[in-house]
Amino acid sequence: MIKRSLRWRLLTALLLVFALGFGNLAIYLYGTRDELRRGVMTIEAQVIADGFRVDSDPASLPRQYAGGELSYSLYSADGRLLWKSENLKHPRRLKQPGADPGWMRWSAFSGRVVSVPVELPDGAILMVAKQDNLEREVIGNLLAARLRQSLVMMVPIGLLSLGLILLLLHWTLRPVRVAAKLARSIGPANPEQRIPLDNLPSEIQPLAAAANTALDRLAAAYTAERRFVADAAHELRTPLTVLDLRLQAARRTGQVEWPALDMEMRQMRRLVTQLLELARQEGEAAQGHNGQQRTHLSRLTREVCAALLPLFEASGRVIEVDITAGCECRGNPDQLREALGNLLENALVHGMGTVQVTLRKVAGHLQLEVSDQGQGIAPEEREAMFLRFRKGRQSSEGTGLGLAIVRQIVQNAGGHVAFVQAPNTTIRVSLAVAQSSVPERTCAASS
Repeated sequence: MIKRSLRWRLLTALLLVFALGFGNLAIYLYGTRDELRRGVMTIEAQVIADGFRVDSDPASLPRQYAGGELSYSLYSADGRLLWKSENLKHPRRLKQPGADPGWMRWSAFSGRVVSVPVELPDGAILMVAKQDNLEREVIGNLLAARLRQSLVMMVPIGLLSLGLILLLLHWTLRPVRVAAKLARSIGPANPEQRIPLDNLPSEIQPLAAAANTALDRLAAAYTAERRFVADAAHELRTPLTVLDLRLQAARRTGQVEWPALDMEMRQMRRLVTQLLELARQEGEAAQGHNGQQRTHLSRLTREVCAALLPLFEASGRVIEVDITAGCECRGNPDQLREALGNLLENALVHGMGTVQVTLRKVAGHLQLEVSDQGQGIAPEEREAMFLRFRKGRQSSEGTGLGLAIVRQIVQNAGGHVAFVQAPNTTIRVSLAVAQSSVPERTCAASS
């Protein structure tokens, strides 16, 4: 399949329009020839029929005029045929003098005989017909000469038009060439560069805008990948070094500290798992599909709390829930389950006293709060707790990725999560309502 450029297609279209215009001119001149023939014959017929009446002798009408044979058909004022000339087998069809032929009258071939009506003084109509070879030849030669002259004039005009068309195409496609040059320069060195839309033709702008949107998604994925590699390299350096030192010590002494090695391996597996999960969440955020799913948040919250209840019992902690039934929100249910599980585990490991889980509908949103009886987070530190690898206590065994994963999951669902001002440590998740909730009914569980 031959591929044609946009320039070639536009040029071909314009040349076709130019050719159609010239063809229309030729057809118009051809039609003009027949109009001139009828006009000349009308004048001749007026001269021939001057002074003729119904009672006049038909022999007084000439048989020849300007080199052509004449024939006649006489009709009365009411349209009855009175007589016809001897050189006619059939009378000429009656036409009314001065009748409007209409703007669509045109025939590809009008014949060699021209017939025109002449109204006589007594109201009768004389149809005068003639084989106008001489007039047709003269008019044809005249129009052919005019067509040749027009063609000679249209050659330089056509060349000038072609030059103007090429110049116009060059000017029109210049923003496209500039945009293509910028698009070729987009790469890892400058992933934030985009195709400018200001000077592009309106027909090209949707394509460029779609390309910019795709580049935004690719840049987000590329940034997330680079961040993942950097974070993994930074955070795995220390546990790998510790693991290497323990293995070297075991090689020297012949004694392997299996509990310590198991702890280091568990920490590394947890760190790698959470890094992969965070990278996956950021990739889904670039795709933007999670907000289209629905989650029955009331049921999910009860299930997560029930699943973690044995851990709270083993730690001697109490978990209380106050859940409005029938709440549905936008978001992936599996991911929201993981986010709530992270919040409850965070409250269990790093919090104190009773953990309270509350779900209610407020001002068109669902608010899910998890609080414990800890001393709370300082206002200046609340936002920083959602950063990667940020720990409340540096001596903690956690990776510092739990809250970062929670925030990314909630943002993917179109929601917001933050610590709120409260006497105890309280974190609030706000999610958009997917559909109306049923009237409030609360559920409670405690240990």
